Amino acid sequence: MAYTDCLQDAPDVFEHVIGESVAARTDGLGMIRQLGPPDLCHIIKAHSSNRNEADIGSYHHVLGVDTSSSASLAAYINSLQYLLSDSPGWFGASNNWKIASGTYCTYNSFSNIDLRVQIKIPGGVDAYAINARGERTEVTEQMWKEVQVCSVIRAILYSDPATYSATGLRRVTPIANLGEENRFMDSVIQLFWDGWTLGSNAETQLASTARNLLVDGIIKYFSGQERFADCAAEILAPLAYAPLGGQRSGQRTSADFKGIDPEVASLLAAMYIKGDQEVQAVRVMHQALKVKPSCYPMLNTQAEFLRRKEKIDAALVVSRMAVKYAPSEFNAWAKLTEIYIERGDFQRALLTLNTCPMYTFVDHDLPRVPAPRRVNYIFNTDILTDYNLGESLPNAIHGPVPSNNRSSVDSDAPGIAEEMDLNERSEILRLPAPSLKGTFARAYYFLAQIVSTIGWDELLHLRSQAFVMEEEYKSTAKPNVAVDDEDASGDLHDDDDDHVPLSALPQSNSAVKLSTDPDNS
Repeated sequence: MAYTDCLQDAPDVFEHVIGESVAARTDGLGMIRQLGPPDLCHIIKAHSSNRNEADIGSYHHVLGVDTSSSASLAAYINSLQYLLSDSPGWFGASNNWKIASGTYCTYNSFSNIDLRVQIKIPGGVDAYAINARGERTEVTEQMWKEVQVCSVIRAILYSDPATYSATGLRRVTPIANLGEENRFMDSVIQLFWDGWTLGSNAETQLASTARNLLVDGIIKYFSGQERFADCAAEILAPLAYAPLGGQRSGQRTSADFKGIDPEVASLLAAMYIKGDQEVQAVRVMHQALKVKPSCYPMLNTQAEFLRRKEKIDAALVVSRMAVKYAPSEFNAWAKLTEIYIERGDFQRALLTLNTCPMYTFVDHDLPRVPAPRRVNYIFNTDILTDYNLGESLPNAIHGPVPSNNRSSVDSDAPGIAEEMDLNERSEILRLPAPSLKGTFARAYYFLAQIVSTIGWDELLHLRSQAFVMEEEYKSTAKPNVAVDDEDASGDLHDDDDDHVPLSALPQSNSAVKLSTDPDNS
């Protein structure tokens, strides 16, 4: 059945009760942890010719819309009028459904409020803010600047459909031209020192000036275009060297760092290294470490630079210093594990990996919406023509399979259904890697890297030398006999003292466990 009340080039989720999606978003504001969910665009459609026809409420989520002012949001809602499906007629296509009003909601992660713009067509525009308690406040110019940065960062970090998806999500280009980029970068520089309030990624325990989601979004934006020099010159260099003073919102002043911020300098040096400007990178690292030798982000950057230059022994010394100064940070331990693996010291790599602090994975914020009445998705009807679906898909369920006579397609290749059945029978889908996230996925990657280098049998042999498994302990330990922890740990580390004393640091409760069965690992 063809509906004429749907948007053509945007997903459309229909409500049972008009406004229930906006009410659900208001109720969930207190549960937002970091950047917040995608923007919500709610519209009310009215029948222009039949007044007895009830109004319809629908919505969709969107990433990348310009949220710098109420006018830009009102323009976006007005543009949806041209996306309504047309019904053919004698004198051309027409549509009896019109958008009567709309509400656009976008979350400000700096101030923890939800900015909303209500428009009526025809009519006026009303902009206001809602906090976690449901209280309504006025919108200031600073709030618009903050929400613009949050909107672009969300669009950048949520850009991969494989890692982030929501009901009725539409993605548009967040930065379309150079002028928009310049305005965005100006706002980023002004809000940079408050970026820690947005939170951090899953591999960082505590958000800081240089380790937060705002920095992740900036780095991803420039790195995706390989514009490392632009990122260093336009953003990081002014922030690392400029007199910052009151822009730090009550935090430390520029005098504390004698003209350079070591954490921001670590980002600047990393961009110089990726952009093949190694002389400038070395100069920045030297200046920053003279100011603060215990800055672990800079030590990590220096260790990575030495590793790329194949100075593995020097990188090992610097990486051990980073672990010493930041024993609770996973990234410091991960860099040390990576260097041990590249050095060929797999036993110490396992010991270091077992001591890594593992963090509970916190996923990106997802929108909370009620069950929809119906959903209109946008499908590409030609998508199936590039794939050989195989003959095991019953036509009665999936419809006729389109033929593909292209010479580039191998007719003998297994179809999707056959490949899935083969994977299930070979137990490939039972591996834990797809379900691991955050620090656990990174630890699994290191284990897979070790296995690919030395093989499974050698890994089990190293494990038996480094650890005492629970089954072995139960079979050999005598009841009512205490174990001397100092003797047990001393035998492991007394033979060589050229690494970090792991027994002196807090052990993680989430140790990486290896199974003797490769199918269950």
